[in-house]
Amino acid sequence: MSEEKDSGSDDEGAVARVKPGPPVVVQLTQEEIDDCRVTFAKFNNGRKKFDKYEGGTIDLWGLRNVLEAMGQTPSEADVFSMIIEAEEDSTGSINFAEFLHIIEQQKLRALNVDKLSDLMDAYIACGGDEDLGGCVKRETLVQIVKEEFGLPIDIEELINQIDADGSGEIEFDEFEQLLSS
Repeated sequence: MSEEKDSGSDDEGAVARVKPGPPVVVQLTQEEIDDCRVTFAKFNNGRKKFDKYEGGTIDLWGLRNVLEAMGQTPSEADVFSMIIEAEEDSTGSINFAEFLHIIEQQKLRALNVDKLSDLMDAYIACGGDEDLGGCVKRETLVQIVKEEFGLPIDIEELINQIDADGSGEIEFDEFEQLLSS
């Protein structure tokens, strides 16, 4: 991370690409930042007071304690990976801005998991297999989009564009592409 974050008010937040589609920006709310600040301060290497100018940091164990205080149960390997990903100065400790980056990344990962879960549920509901094998029949998809939802889109044309083998059977990767277009 090249910029230090303090309150999140001027931050761009964590940015990542949710495949496929435009970049997704995850920004913590002021309430989330305040909660993070309170929890971070409890484990701030013994300091009672914290602000970005005092250089307060937490180490690997402090991060694990902070995350556990926030209701998470990260493994030691997870915490180590988070420290490595977030810290800029290779000290083994992170400051508050780096900590916020970790929380943003976790929020982004959770968002991606939710989107994938929703996509999988839709695929299965349309006739795909639970292991994401099988396929959704073209006719089923057309019926759902036009008759059940009454959407005024040219679903046939969209299917033609993504059905690479022209089989009329939409596999999971094609289904994902269709719903993201």
